[in-house]
Amino acid sequence: MAETAIDLTATVRQAIEHHRAGRLREAEQVCRQVLRQDPAQPQALTLLGVIARQAGRTDTAIELFRRATVAAPSYADAYYNLGNALRDRNDRVGAVAAYDRALALRPDQAGWHNNRAVVLLAEGDAAGAEAGFRRAVELEPRYAEAHSNLGNALLKQGRLDEAVTAYRQALAINPDFPGALANLGGALIQAGRIAEALAPLDRLLARDPQQVRAVAYKAIALRELGRHAEADVLEDVELLVGRDRPPPPLGYADMADFNAQLVADIRSHPTLTKDWDPYQRAARHGSVAVDLLAHKTPTIAAFEAMIRRAIDGFAASLPDRPGHPFLHRKPRRYDLIVWANILAESGHQAAHIHNLGWLSGVYYPFIPEVVRDGDPDCLGWIEFGRPGYDLPCRYEPRVTAIKPENGLILMFPSYFWHRTIPFQGAPERISIAFDVHMRE
Repeated sequence: MAETAIDLTATVRQAIEHHRAGRLREAEQVCRQVLRQDPAQPQALTLLGVIARQAGRTDTAIELFRRATVAAPSYADAYYNLGNALRDRNDRVGAVAAYDRALALRPDQAGWHNNRAVVLLAEGDAAGAEAGFRRAVELEPRYAEAHSNLGNALLKQGRLDEAVTAYRQALAINPDFPGALANLGGALIQAGRIAEALAPLDRLLARDPQQVRAVAYKAIALRELGRHAEADVLEDVELLVGRDRPPPPLGYADMADFNAQLVADIRSHPTLTKDWDPYQRAARHGSVAVDLLAHKTPTIAAFEAMIRRAIDGFAASLPDRPGHPFLHRKPRRYDLIVWANILAESGHQAAHIHNLGWLSGVYYPFIPEVVRDGDPDCLGWIEFGRPGYDLPCRYEPRVTAIKPENGLILMFPSYFWHRTIPFQGAPERISIAFDVHMRE
């Protein structure tokens, strides 16, 4: 029986209203109803793509947006949303091209200029990004995010005072903007205005005591000011770094047998890529299985269970300490994010933090012989305490280096600065990193 003809314009409007109200299932059903009558209806295709993107179905979203651009080459929203989806997939060249098409059709969209500039900044084009952010705030002067992003572009160019001004402009519009507060603190540290840096960091921590960047930056500021005892409370390696040596899971002869199978699963993992950290903010000379738990072999499933037991045991062993950014609230429920690093010869990870975690950690299934006990240079070891992200270190950092060992799990607060010391003379070093993300 043929479906009754509908008023496409009114029905698309109904789908949009459902979407705005958060009724995604209803919005999707209405879009599909429209497309049964007109398979090339561009608004329905685009909205269906937006819903797919929200659900994490990026490839489906891209296909739908491309269909919309073919059906209606002058429909700017389809190009803009295509740019967003390509950005999700790390196709930065494609994203910029899509944003360019969108802006050629509707150049007055401040948010589109902002998103395009974000991609340019990630590509290393700070000057181009600056121009885009400036256009965004020119179109929308009270666009706090664009002011903050402008600060990021200026910071990348070493224009510290201008960056500080941009962050302050963002905060004049939105005084509680977390990104601007954290970035202002970091910019003031870089500019040597250490005492000033504590104010935005403390303001952010008053709102969110476990904000990772704010804690990491505050520890630097405290040490710059010579307040080492306060910084030591935040960076107490003896208390806050946990170690575990689990037994082999059932079905494996020993840990060597388990680790060998785990390494084989990493090497054949479908998410393995050399382009995980293309701007080399942390990873150097290697490849990464971006989402280890996305493809659970029996060995990876056993590994996940092993890691969860270690996390739960370490969390239970920690003292409760009100006001401490790590110890004052432990997660009752959490999400576990896991990825594997294969570092080639001379490979290492620069000093970094894990912005979204409460707890982070690493497991070592394969360590080359060049990483050895008693090495005065600690080649291939993990080191805590040395700031990264080009932040200055005018004091002598208090660093702790720990030698990796096959089968060892290390756990630490996500705000801890940590890096892998470069090594040579070995083909590769394999580690598995993980983050614990708190659930509300």
